[in-house]
Amino acid sequence: MALLTTMSFFQLLNAQSTEDHYLGTFSNQQTGLVLSMGKTANGSYQGFFQLQGQQFPFANGQKVLGMINAEYQYNGSAFAFSLSRLLGEYYVTSEGVSIPVVKTSDQPVAGNKSTLGANAPKTSTLPTTSTGATNDKATSTAPVATGARVSDPYSGFSFQCPSGWQSQAQGGGFVLNKPGAEVPLSVSTHDYNSLAEIRAQVMDANDPSTNSYLKGQTQAYGSNALLIRFDGTVKGQAVVIEMISMLSPNGGGINIAATGAANLYNATYTSSLKSVANSIQFSKPQVSGIAEQWKQKVKGKRLEYFKTGNGLADHFTIHVCSNGAFVYKNDSSYSSNNTSGDFSYASAGADEGKWQVIAKGTQPTLVLKFNDGRVWEYPLANGQAGNEILLNGKRYFVQAGTVCN
Repeated sequence: MALLTTMSFFQLLNAQSTEDHYLGTFSNQQTGLVLSMGKTANGSYQGFFQLQGQQFPFANGQKVLGMINAEYQYNGSAFAFSLSRLLGEYYVTSEGVSIPVVKTSDQPVAGNKSTLGANAPKTSTLPTTSTGATNDKATSTAPVATGARVSDPYSGFSFQCPSGWQSQAQGGGFVLNKPGAEVPLSVSTHDYNSLAEIRAQVMDANDPSTNSYLKGQTQAYGSNALLIRFDGTVKGQAVVIEMISMLSPNGGGINIAATGAANLYNATYTSSLKSVANSIQFSKPQVSGIAEQWKQKVKGKRLEYFKTGNGLADHFTIHVCSNGAFVYKNDSSYSSNNTSGDFSYASAGADEGKWQVIAKGTQPTLVLKFNDGRVWEYPLANGQAGNEILLNGKRYFVQAGTVCN
């Protein structure tokens, strides 16, 4: 199976049903957990947890990315939890522990006012069970990788390959392979600035249209990273997806990921992921003079390519937005002279994403990272005329104005 990129991974996870299944009462007999979930007039969720005879209220719960996210109160402190649904089964997750629950009623139950908000001793996590619960923190103990150190000074990081592994620049990041290894690793940048932002993108997948179902677990990894693991199927194939997502002190961060068939994936790859993560060194990103020059040249511009011949006509347009986004338009598959129509089409995600200009040695390169996971790279060069540039050797005209101005 082809390696999933980070973006396509998150796109897949975000495909969710719009049906609301979350009103009612949920319970787990083994642990004694009861969750009562109601809805207010303004559309938010409220109710209470019952654990070990004590009830803990919550309010202002919101549906985000197909699951309910809320906080319950104890001794004046807020503790986050979520209620998710996968393949008709429900899971309550809080502080790194997931517990399966059964919907016992379509109506919430009334809370016990004598115990709501009671100051009874609180356990550090939800009760653990033998059905997929995880610890709230993953061990970060693993040897630091001892192979060659790879640096990307313009993105502000470097890492060491595990012994015997080789890296290759690809798609604005790096792919690591080892002779005989069935599962490759990847190292790429992300734009998130907090662990909460990363957690918000990680959820169970339930997409019958592509026969893709994934159940996820998220654990803290050290103080500035998360270990994320998904088990399930993608397009009918049993897979394992593991990722360590780290924050950089300079903003954004790094994803070290591995995706492989479930029958091939083992603890060796988890150890390799950790060894790379433990070798990461962040630095202040350097500004390449040549990359910055080209960035200013294409920023806020419309890049158009025309070609006719044999009765055929190609017309490609890249709208390079000043805010770091781009919109790609291919008239051979989609035709419209309406600017707002172009943008509405692209806003669906298929032909939209983030752009950047990087320097590969002395070669400036335009990188387009599509929302669906594709990454296109165009080596840049000057054209013969002042209003044209070469993208991968093809002549594009530089025009003022974009659909995102």
